[in-house]
Amino acid sequence: MNRGTAVFLHISFALLSITATIFLLLRPRPIVLASTPQQPLTVTVGGAEVCAGTNLLANPSFEGNYPVYVMAAPGHPDCQTWSQDQPNQYCERVKLADDWQPYWLDSPRTEVWMNIQPEYVPSLPHEQPPRVRSGEKSQHYFSFWSTHEGGLMQQVSALENGRYCFSSWGQAWSARETLPGWLSDPNDHGDLYQRVGIDPTGGTDWQSPNVVWSEMRMQYDEFGLFSVEAVAQADTITVFVWSKADIPVKHNDVYWDDATLTLEQAATVEPGALTSLVDVDVPTAVTHTIAISVTPGLTWTASLDSAGTLPASLGQTSGSSPTDLTMSFDSTGLTTGNYTTAVTVEVTPTVSGSPFVVPVELLVVPELHETFLPVVIRP
Repeated sequence: MNRGTAVFLHISFALLSITATIFLLLRPRPIVLASTPQQPLTVTVGGAEVCAGTNLLANPSFEGNYPVYVMAAPGHPDCQTWSQDQPNQYCERVKLADDWQPYWLDSPRTEVWMNIQPEYVPSLPHEQPPRVRSGEKSQHYFSFWSTHEGGLMQQVSALENGRYCFSSWGQAWSARETLPGWLSDPNDHGDLYQRVGIDPTGGTDWQSPNVVWSEMRMQYDEFGLFSVEAVAQADTITVFVWSKADIPVKHNDVYWDDATLTLEQAATVEPGALTSLVDVDVPTAVTHTIAISVTPGLTWTASLDSAGTLPASLGQTSGSSPTDLTMSFDSTGLTTGNYTTAVTVEVTPTVSGSPFVVPVELLVVPELHETFLPVVIRP
């Protein structure tokens, strides 16, 4: 293509664009002129803040009296009391915060220091460095000159297909010997890792492949936040806090506090605005679709602006699942002019950005025509 041809094409397409814009108002059938996103129309609670919303956990801050834990029958050999005639259910080494359950790895134990049952006790506010993040206690457990892998879990009722966020603040103290200030030894510690997890099927086997785990990291001497998300596959989910010490140093101590489990609630409404164009002499029925999406646990209601000048109707006014909402109107009897209304969608419980408002406009014009321009391409 030579330069003359390129210039001719450029001019031709420019004229086509300008002419099409001029004659757009002359088309003989209803036209959607605008279907544009309007912000904020997509709102997710919990995006900026980890696990924001109503906390679904019982005793999330690990408070309470920490009674001796009694396992369900038949118990576990690690829970054998001093009296051999008592069942293996009364775990004297396990003093737990209410509403939480312990778990631990008990094999292999080819050495006496391998995979022992951690000793669970409450932490106290006066400990230094601070081992309680809020309240009076945190859940503390440890293995002394030994290794461990285990933690705590809690089952919670859930909405199937709901997306859940679980987080907990954790820290560890790990050192071969007791250092001044009761601090971890950066050069000689137990490789003590922590993480959190969710079993979206509600199972209690922490070794199940169903468990979705967070990142695993060493978090020594100060609280750090661990978090994970998963979509529930049943009406119950299980949350886990976990730790693993690989080297049998003197202090392999773990602390958990301020756990949170929330259902991430979100809603979307699209499009953000609607505009249509009709000929005053051609009565026309127009239907628009507004896509409403809500996560499980949310309900929505839709209404039209009572002060609107556009006589419209909605195919549905409420729901609790994703819906293509139809909004209809008829231009019969309308004179030349602009007619407006708005569709308002409110979400319960309220999410940030609700109610969502979709402005609707109808332009009734004296006459519409349709014109096409030829495009000539010269060699």
